[in-house]
Amino acid sequence: YTMFSHAWQGNEPSFQDVNVIKSVWKLPDAPVNEKLRNFCKETRRLGHNWGWSATCCIDKTTSSILNQSLTSMYKWYADSAATLVFLAGAAHPSKFGDLSHSSWMTQAWTLQELLAPKVMLFYDSEWKPYLGNTSANHKESPEIMQELTDAIKIPRATIVTFSPDDLGVREKLRLASTRNATVKEDVAYSLIGIFKSDIRPHYGEGADALGRLLEEIVTRFGEVTVLAWSGKSSSYNSCLPASVSVY
Repeated sequence: YTMFSHAWQGNEPSFQDVNVIKSVWKLPDAPVNEKLRNFCKETRRLGHNWGWSATCCIDKTTSSILNQSLTSMYKWYADSAATLVFLAGAAHPSKFGDLSHSSWMTQAWTLQELLAPKVMLFYDSEWKPYLGNTSANHKESPEIMQELTDAIKIPRATIVTFSPDDLGVREKLRLASTRNATVKEDVAYSLIGIFKSDIRPHYGEGADALGRLLEEIVTRFGEVTVLAWSGKSSSYNSCLPASVSVY
């Protein structure tokens, strides 16, 4: 199976939207639906029978399914045959720098979607291979990996064969500090796999989700560097920051 990675663009098709008509091909004509159909077409062209997209493959109305999906997602990306990344803002033909300056690089969830997979393929706005690179795995492309290395400031080898044990806690928090999430809880939930965390999602807790994650890091791993910060205190615990941006 393949996994779909992209920056969400508003009213993405939901589980209910697809389930009602039983087919992505019958969804109304709209850019977000065409994006999903193109992902399915490319998955099939690559020779795979299954594709997974968070937009419509999670029944978000069922909390148990949603929570299980959020805590399992890192493993799903890591075990995928390939992760396909759609860069909506990268015009065709794409050029060096389009990836590092894309909105995809600013999203909280896409950090694990970059690090977890063993095989990745990047596409421009017309679903053509990024930089015209037609290789089977863009994690083996020196040019694309150099662009990512320069952008996030970690070794190329770490991006290519990432394991949660490869980076220290402080470095992971630095990476997370450059990302944004529309929903406050996702700042923490998107890091569950990267930190091998045991926290369980609970939408509605707001910024306390980050507090719970940082508390677990300190108590479980003895990582006191988490307490070295300056800025606004968390309402969850005054020893912890209100935002991951302080790192």
